[in-house]
Amino acid sequence: MDLVESDVLVIGGGGAGLRAALSAREEGARVVLVSKTPIGKATCTQLSGGAFSVAAGGFSEIAHMEATLRVGRGINREEFVQTLVAEAPERIRELERFGLTGEWKIGRFTTHGRAPSWGTPIVEVLKEIVRKQGVSLFPWVMVFSLVQDGGRVVGALGFNFRTGAKMGFAAKAVILANGGGGALYPRNDNPVRATGDGYALAYHAGCNLRDLEFVQFIPEGLAEPKRPGYLLAPTFADAGLVVNSRGEDVLKKYRIFDRPVAVRCRDIFSQAIAWEEKDGREVYLDLRALTEETWPKDNMARSQWDLLRRNLSCQERKLRISPTCHFFMGGVAADLKGDTGIPGLFAVGEVAGGLHGANRMGGNALSEVFVFGYRAGKIAGQQVRGMSRGEGDRRRVEQQGREAFENLRYSSSGTPPRELRRKFGKTLWESAGIIRDRRSLLGALTAFRQMEKEELPAARVSTPKEMLEKMEMKGALLVGEMIARSALLREETRGAHCREDFPEADDTRWKGNIFLRNEKGKMALEFRPLT
Repeated sequence: MDLVESDVLVIGGGGAGLRAALSAREEGARVVLVSKTPIGKATCTQLSGGAFSVAAGGFSEIAHMEATLRVGRGINREEFVQTLVAEAPERIRELERFGLTGEWKIGRFTTHGRAPSWGTPIVEVLKEIVRKQGVSLFPWVMVFSLVQDGGRVVGALGFNFRTGAKMGFAAKAVILANGGGGALYPRNDNPVRATGDGYALAYHAGCNLRDLEFVQFIPEGLAEPKRPGYLLAPTFADAGLVVNSRGEDVLKKYRIFDRPVAVRCRDIFSQAIAWEEKDGREVYLDLRALTEETWPKDNMARSQWDLLRRNLSCQERKLRISPTCHFFMGGVAADLKGDTGIPGLFAVGEVAGGLHGANRMGGNALSEVFVFGYRAGKIAGQQVRGMSRGEGDRRRVEQQGREAFENLRYSSSGTPPRELRRKFGKTLWESAGIIRDRRSLLGALTAFRQMEKEELPAARVSTPKEMLEKMEMKGALLVGEMIARSALLREETRGAHCREDFPEADDTRWKGNIFLRNEKGKMALEFRPLT
């Protein structure tokens, strides 16, 4: 096993991880960053629309805060929203000082990225800076276990699925910044490696997790037959018409009026499409009345002009749309500094929960990763300053590494793990997707247990890539259980959580948050009402 030592270990190569690594390095810490993908690439930051929600251009801090709380259906952590609103403008101006270019508009800052990876300029700017600052970068590494000694996190174990190398990382502090689990759903706009690893790592380390029932589906996913799925610009829903196969105006039918609807009403907009499809009707985006002059002027929409007009004939026919999994509102319960309550462990970005409540407002994700990535990296860097790491920490990483790697065995027979992932994803989509009920959620839990006990242990591992996929599946089954159990407990419909058997919001019983944790090997859930 190769052993790498540092002061701060950052897990995740997207915006949150890069910003946290830079902050820790600015505090004088020796920083190592590991990522399952090439640094910055194939991350949610890179694949984002490149838009930040921000109090600017006449959109006040009060307006930003009120909109975020309203979209979050009243169960956001207010102190998180206050911090986001107050600090996002400076973090964006800082990115401009680093060299990022973009446009400031009312309540938005948008980068000059190109389709389909509008966020590429963001990660390219940050990647160059962290390299110049001396952050050590390790791409293609899956971190599959955190190492603890006396309750404190002192490192992690990783596997390079390109080379097969076994790696141990000893550190005084570890920052989880490895994103969400949107790619677990078969229809999604996330990078393929976004499999919720951070939730599983935090759960096994003893962290509290929260709000895992709230999985956001974005409504305007292209669903044309024999065409790849494609995320359409949110502004199209306001500029054009959304109609079903009977010609009915879907937004009017479901009384969806808070504009921009694909930014502020992603939950009920996606649910409206799901209800239409459940009743046998298809939903379409009608852009035929738009001309080049009336086409939306935002960067994402402008960059799709040629694609939709030339390749999909959007000025001659309607385009079919269907929701696609986009974001996890829930995650690790950390404080404003990213502290998880487990000594030595921080969490930031989509892997952390609390800011967005039951539904995320479009643009707040990018603002979040830079506001809280900056904070967590800075605090972690300050905490490790002057902290000694004894020989015992290194020995603990080496000892746990030997034990863990002995259990990673190759086999030439069995079901390929990617086939298990497809089966898992189908169950997750159908039973714990946009619309759920008690029966479907119980069925999902039964299916996940059967896969965990019988199918996963017998899965084939004939290459390092299949080793990675089996590791991902082990964590995915745990994340699926978190989603299903949390959704089963919340007997109401709120935000992105839609219970067919409890179709109304119930503030009397359910205005609060569901927390879960590992108690002696079993998942324990607790509802905490807002005070």
